[in-house]
Amino acid sequence: MLKAERQQRILNLMQQTSAVTVRDLASEFATSPVTIRRDLLELGERGLLERTHGGAIATQEVLAEGNALYEMYSYADRHHQQAVEKAAIAECAAQYVSDGDSILINAGTTTHAMAQALRGHQHLHAITNGLTVATTLGQSSNANVYILSGRLDMRKQAAIARPDQERFDDFQIREAFLGVHAISENGFYMRDNEDAAMNRAFIAAASRVTILADHTKLDAFASFRIAPWNAKHRLITDSKANHNQLAAIEAQGVEVVITG
Repeated sequence: MLKAERQQRILNLMQQTSAVTVRDLASEFATSPVTIRRDLLELGERGLLERTHGGAIATQEVLAEGNALYEMYSYADRHHQQAVEKAAIAECAAQYVSDGDSILINAGTTTHAMAQALRGHQHLHAITNGLTVATTLGQSSNANVYILSGRLDMRKQAAIARPDQERFDDFQIREAFLGVHAISENGFYMRDNEDAAMNRAFIAAASRVTILADHTKLDAFASFRIAPWNAKHRLITDSKANHNQLAAIEAQGVEVVITG
């Protein structure tokens, strides 16, 4: 396991339990206590935790905001995390899009990968708030790309707007493809309330919704639920995802597609 992935999973655990011990983490990740102490030291230097005797506790900022992992990495960093899984999810999602479709794709690294997978499609009409998504789709002369306006968030490479600032009355959106920060049996989540509200507007505008989420999103924490699961939704994830959790989601009428 790469150091970045291990440290990400440590922060995931801390957002759920608030405190961890070196011994438990060494056992969890099948590595040495020395390696774990080094991880905790680096995370502590970034202000993401406070060291204690034999372990660490999450800072109040981390617990309150639920955004430690997001703030820890740049967009470029996140783009390379779980890159293989994201590419497989993106290729799978692209198979649900036909030439000439009108779709909505939100901002994110997984949806950016999907935009790359869609470049061979013909005559697409795509609505997005993602800068990298728009740029990638715009490289195709056969795509009509509509960029939503809003507050520029460079960390997300996105335009974020209040839902009442955007109207979708003039669009017929067959399907929305959404990347999210976290998923659970209770629904899918964002770390920012404004972002979550915007994605609710996306869902309301689409006939069907596909959530793109690699296995780490099942372990992640985010404070603001976009929506609960229902039969309108499809989830595409990878084979490393917890199958018991996926079964609980599927039992709610969700189509669960596993890549790899």
